[in-house]
Amino acid sequence: MKKYIYVLILIFFSSTLSAEGLYGGIGYLKSETKIYKYPSLTYTEYDDEDSGFTIFVGYDYNERFAVELGFVDLGDTKASISDDGGLTADHDTKVMTLAGLLKTDPIAENIVLFVKAGLARIDDDEEISGAKTNSSNIKTTDVFYGLGVDYVLPNGLIVRGLYEDYGETDGLTDVNSSQNKPDKIEPNAISLSLIKRF
Repeated sequence: MKKYIYVLILIFFSSTLSAEGLYGGIGYLKSETKIYKYPSLTYTEYDDEDSGFTIFVGYDYNERFAVELGFVDLGDTKASISDDGGLTADHDTKVMTLAGLLKTDPIAENIVLFVKAGLARIDDDEEISGAKTNSSNIKTTDVFYGLGVDYVLPNGLIVRGLYEDYGETDGLTDVNSSQNKPDKIEPNAISLSLIKRF
């Protein structure tokens, strides 16, 4: 994952990169992972929201269509139960995305609405602590979608507000399962990003 982040940061801050339609962005987000809650368990803490960041590059083929490659760090979330002597599951979730964007005509001089859809690669690490300890990981590819708005500033930079739903993982939903993998999550995020064209 780190090599993807370094490449995206390099592209975003490079002043020598020049290609028509190419852009890069970086932003802050608030995430929700929707960790699966087992009906038979008693939860003493359930915090499935956190802050994180997003970084992405894209290419505008024309005024209506673009493609984007992105990396999203959704932060850390947790769920604790009193059953089995007390257990806490900490989730560290990251997502890689590849998507197409379909844009509207400007609804005002500097405002464009868009929808995006594509594939999301969700990487979820879970650490169990308490009466028992365990580590597990799952990587799931799912379709995802997003809804957003771009606002073009006078200096040419773009401010983007975006909601993305990344689908769900193939995690556990059976409390009696013997499989060593994290609980199912259904992550989403709302982000605010700054975009620069090259």
